[in-house]
Amino acid sequence: MTTRRVGRLPDDLTSFVGRRGAITQVKRLLSTSRLVTLTGVAGVGKSRLATRVSRDLRRAFPDGIWLVELGEVPARGDFAQALVSGLGLHGEQTASAEDVLAEHLADKRMLIVLDGCEHLLDGCGPLVGWLLASAPELRVLVTSRAPLAIAGEQVWSVPPMLTPRLDHQGRVVQRAVGHEALELFANRASAVLPTFTIGPDNEADVVRLCQQLDGLPLAIELAAVWMRSLSVSEVLARLTDRYRLLTSGDRSAAPHHQSLRAAIEWSYGLCSPVEQAVWARLSVFADGFELEAAEAVCVGDGVTVEDVFVGVAGLVEKSVLVREDRQDSRTRYRLLRTIREYGRERLGGGTEELVLRRRHRDHFLLLAEQLDAQWLGPDQGEWLSRLRLDRENLRAALKFCCTEPGEADEALRMAAALRFYWIAGTSLREGISWLGEALQASPEPSAQRARALLVAALVSGWQGDCDAALDLLAEAQGVANQVRADAVLALVPHTAGTIDMVRHHHGPARARFTEALEQLDALRHDGLAVLSMSALAVLQVFEGELPRAVELCHRCQEICEEHGDQWVRSWCELVLGLARWQQGEHDAAVSHLHRCLRIKHQFGDVLGALLAVEVESWVASAQGWAARSAQLSAAVGRLWQPIGSYLYGVRRYLAWHAENEERLRNVLPAGELRAAQRRGAECTVDELVQFALGERSPAPRADAPVRLTPREREVARLVAQGLSNRQIAEQLVISKRTSDSHIEHIMAKLGVTSRAQIAVWVAEQP
Repeated sequence: MTTRRVGRLPDDLTSFVGRRGAITQVKRLLSTSRLVTLTGVAGVGKSRLATRVSRDLRRAFPDGIWLVELGEVPARGDFAQALVSGLGLHGEQTASAEDVLAEHLADKRMLIVLDGCEHLLDGCGPLVGWLLASAPELRVLVTSRAPLAIAGEQVWSVPPMLTPRLDHQGRVVQRAVGHEALELFANRASAVLPTFTIGPDNEADVVRLCQQLDGLPLAIELAAVWMRSLSVSEVLARLTDRYRLLTSGDRSAAPHHQSLRAAIEWSYGLCSPVEQAVWARLSVFADGFELEAAEAVCVGDGVTVEDVFVGVAGLVEKSVLVREDRQDSRTRYRLLRTIREYGRERLGGGTEELVLRRRHRDHFLLLAEQLDAQWLGPDQGEWLSRLRLDRENLRAALKFCCTEPGEADEALRMAAALRFYWIAGTSLREGISWLGEALQASPEPSAQRARALLVAALVSGWQGDCDAALDLLAEAQGVANQVRADAVLALVPHTAGTIDMVRHHHGPARARFTEALEQLDALRHDGLAVLSMSALAVLQVFEGELPRAVELCHRCQEICEEHGDQWVRSWCELVLGLARWQQGEHDAAVSHLHRCLRIKHQFGDVLGALLAVEVESWVASAQGWAARSAQLSAAVGRLWQPIGSYLYGVRRYLAWHAENEERLRNVLPAGELRAAQRRGAECTVDELVQFALGERSPAPRADAPVRLTPREREVARLVAQGLSNRQIAEQLVISKRTSDSHIEHIMAKLGVTSRAQIAVWVAEQP
């Protein structure tokens, strides 16, 4: 005899992939709240997640789980009557739908899933609130692109699916197999092409495809259908018009779930005219942005500051705009690529788009010039952090300048103004590339061209490309003399000194840096001029003039203290570390190098941090810690390789490095040396810095298997099932304290901070 299933929850026609952590989180919310609303952008998988969670909870609701699909109900339809029909109720004709619902639900222990409420919020919110007050055992799970905004509601935003990262060479940084976005693609692709698998030949392309589709399940499923007739790389190449490509969806689904365009248009139609206008204008941003930037770009031609503020708030509420979670006080927002491209399409090109792109360029040009003017001050780290967050917008602004007729002079201004971003932000190659494009776009002699040439010479020198740097320096001087750009000429000595130092021409370099220090106005206002002091001190260390180098560094630090400068101060600490090492004061050397390293790492100055670690490896060798020295130096060698010329190409640094390598080969047995070098080569920059500072042993690579004990794996699986610590203890017949201890150990080994992250890890295991 079979028991009739109570409720209305249809079975899935396709398998549910991934989302273990999300399932656990939503279950936890439903255990503590009677109303949970799943929000999120169109196509993110709210409906599938809600039905999957509901299916897992069937035993908890003896009166059933009832799915009420609201997508087909008209925007001004009778929500109460739709709910009556969805629950299969038939009341007396004289009774209102509200009374029928209240009477039926009063004593029921039931879960109602309201799928797709975003167009019915005015009617849905009040009625759900009233029903929850009338039926104490009722629970409601809602999917909507905006919250109901009633008392007691727990809102959980469904995130896009996770994808692996690619490094700067396009290689997969982490294991692709096991990531839910790729699992979904492989599952759906194999349904139309049974021989499809993800392997070394297509792994990177699948990752790129899932990234381009923002990890949205609907878009991934629609793309997978094309595996019947195209390769992954061919689909990727055709994503320039994703709305035309991603159309062949499930014909049994609601119309706004059958294609990517229909899903996004449904969201667009729910927006007010102001929100629609702001959505279209925000599409000129290449990535995230702050409210201040949105106002600078979007205000004008009938759109006010108030409109932008209200529009941004409304778009966040409707899950069109993503509010990024950040630790600092500056709120940022972001349009997913899919949403941004639809907005750009609505913008329609032409004069309006050109005006908005110019405003976008103007805002980020102003930001770059503010950084340049205010660099010699206490806010250097904050400036670099802001520009890194806006790097895609900076690139878009530079591209606009270089490709749009009549904008080339602004390209020179912007590329040159970003000099500290290129150098201190470890973006040397990108800086040289953009400076080259800007110089090619604006070949006429001008003060802006002279300045851009000089910055290009300096960046090339930092990268170790001395031939290019000398040619650029000569042209910069010629143009500056021709147009009488005295401010540019004042900075020539520092640039020339930097190039001479890299060329191992120490005498001319000292003369140039000494000349730079005579430019008193530049010394008071320009961060690079101050850097001449620490550069001159380095040369004094190279020549063995250690007391003079130490004295010059102390003078430089006084200037840094006066201005609040940290970046040049970090170079002084590096030079002091070198000097103390040469003097045999190893503990003092390490103290200086660690102060340098902390500043460099805070700034994201990767090359400066790596140089400090390399010097520390020489100190460690002198202290007798050969294995540590080998590990540090091997990590520096691997991490520096893709960025620029090793150790800036400075011969003295390279000679010290070679001497240390020879010493290590003589001290360490070959097997120990290889083991230490292998450990170092597996470090990330963050892991290396922590190891150098003594904060931790170097962690394994991100894709290295995590080794949990059999008991810890058992506990992790129970965590993923949503069990509490006490429930786990009862099931495994152990004390709660032992259960707590196991979970602490699991979190430490996995490097996670929440139970949901443990659940995600469990889901990724084969």
